[in-house]
Order: sequence, then C-alpha cells, then structure tokens
Amino acid sequence: MTRLVLVHGRDLDGRDPESLEGEWLGALGAGLAAAGSPLRPTDDDASFVYYGDTLERLVDGGTPPPVTVHALAADPAALPRLVRALPDGELRFVLDVAREVLAAAGHRPAGHRPAGPSPAPPAVETSVEAEGVVGDALVDALVATLALVDRYVPGVSAAVLLTLTRDVYAYLHDDAVRRVIDAGLADALADATSAVEPAVVVAHSLGSVVAYSVLSARTGGPDVPLLLTPGSPLGIRAVREAVESRAPLAFPARAGRWVSPRDPRDLLALHDVAPDVFPLPAGSPGIEALRVTNRAPGFHAAAYRLDDGSWAGYLALPEVAGPVGAALA
Repeated sequence: MTRLVLVHGRDLDGRDPESLEGEWLGALGAGLAAAGSPLRPTDDDASFVYYGDTLERLVDGGTPPPVTVHALAADPAALPRLVRALPDGELRFVLDVAREVLAAAGHRPAGHRPAGPSPAPPAVETSVEAEGVVGDALVDALVATLALVDRYVPGVSAAVLLTLTRDVYAYLHDDAVRRVIDAGLADALADATSAVEPAVVVAHSLGSVVAYSVLSARTGGPDVPLLLTPGSPLGIRAVREAVESRAPLAFPARAGRWVSPRDPRDLLALHDVAPDVFPLPAGSPGIEALRVTNRAPGFHAAAYRLDDGSWAGYLALPEVAGPVGAALA
C-alpha cells in the first residue's frame, strides 16, 4: 500500500497536529470525491509532519520541542520594531521577496529586479545586493516596502509576508533549523520504508521547500510516485537562489511525478514552478505547473472550512486531489 505523507506550510505554530491533520484529510476527501475517486484517506493511512512549534522556537532562538510526525495576526505597529531586530542577510532576503510580490501585484517599487533564471542586464540590475543597501537604510527600505504590501497587495498582509519569508530564510540559511525539520520528514519517510511502501508526499507552502530539499538529497528510501506542492514559493527568485546556493537544482531522484498547483492570485506562491523560474538540467522530468482556483481566503490555504461546512483550499480541488488519488490507487 502507498502511504500519504503530509507536510504543512508556514505560521501554524500553536495548532494541534491532530486537528490540522483532520482538516487536511477532510479537504482532501472532498477533493477526491469531486474528482470521482472512492478513496478517503484516514489517519491510519497518513503521516502528518508537524514542525510549527519547532520552527517558531528555533526562529526566535528558544529551545525547540521535537518535530512531531502525527499517524501574524501580528500588530502592524510592531513590524518596524521586529524588522530592526533582523540581521542584514535576512533583511535583504525579505526585502527582495517583498519587492517581487509587489511587482507581481502590479506595483513596481524602486530597486525591483524581475524573476527568472538569468540576471537582468546591468542597467536594470537592482537587487538589494547590487544596491549595496546596508544598516538603517536597509531597515527603512524594508519598512517602507512592507507598508506598500499592506496598501497594494490584495489578500496578503505585511505580517503574513514577513512570517513566511522569515520562516523560509531560517530553513534555508540555518543549519540547526534545517536539520531538526528535515529529521521530521525523514522519520515519516522511514516509516514508509520500514513497511516497504512507496510514499505520496503532499507539501504545502514552506513545506514544499522542506520536501524538495529532503527528497533532492536522498538517493535511497521509498519511491515517491507523486510529489504534490500546492502553493509553493520555490518559484520566487530569492527563494530559488537560496535553494540553488546549497545545491544545483534537480528533479528529486526518487520522485516519479511532480505536480505544483497554484492559484494565480496566491501571492505567497507568486509564480508557477516552471522552467522559466525553476530551471532543471536538460533531460529532467518536467514539473507539472497547474493553474487552479483556490476559494480559501487569501487563496493560499491547503485546507479551509467554509461557513456552510464545505471545504475550500488547494486540497479540496478535484484537479489537485485527483493526482493523489491516482498515485494512492
């Protein structure tokens, strides 16, 4: 039997893993029903990799609890204070992502550099690094850019964007953070290995960065007939460059198929994970970039219960759940 491994996204610290897994399985069940599949995965069929509390404490410098593998509404007035506490490297990363989000929303701030595998010509090469922005000027630029996000970007607040980018930055740049979180997914995959079972991996948002990192580094372990990455930020230039700085981009060796759904309005995903923003070596299997319509508020959630009791979110969509049903069957 093929097992299901679920890897959540950003900003879920303080949530109950059992409740979260129930939401994911509920939304996925609705999507499978809409796709005409009789499958309804349960807790016994799935491993839910929960690292929310671990990531929150690691990012804030505390002692982390273990990652569990279960079978901001932030005050805007606090943002400048939080930004001033960030090191320059993280400030640059967050500023580059925020500028790219603004550009995608149709507002091009000064200093924006377009996404894509190749640098822009020198005349318009204006990444934060190229500008040489440092110290207080860097802080002021980020505070101003986050204010523009609140003003111009529908469905995305500065607090939400800052949380996502801080989490992604911590995972990609802090070895201690990455080791602890990777171990949680590795444990889930080991469970599948011990039963000689392949594993379908569904990884949302930041979870897609974790899943890509772990699966790309593994030459052994279970076959992964499907890697599904809804709402993935891997197409964002600053994220891709940080991933690529650790190892060349590659299609995960054990994965048979990689499907990456995205709602074009989901500005936390921003770009399709496609060759123009995530180029793979010649001869690699293609990533299937899938355009969908996510009815959840903000267009980013994997699973969301609507007031009428129905499910929304990426997993509730038949075109997203359908490949999962086919791989599990």
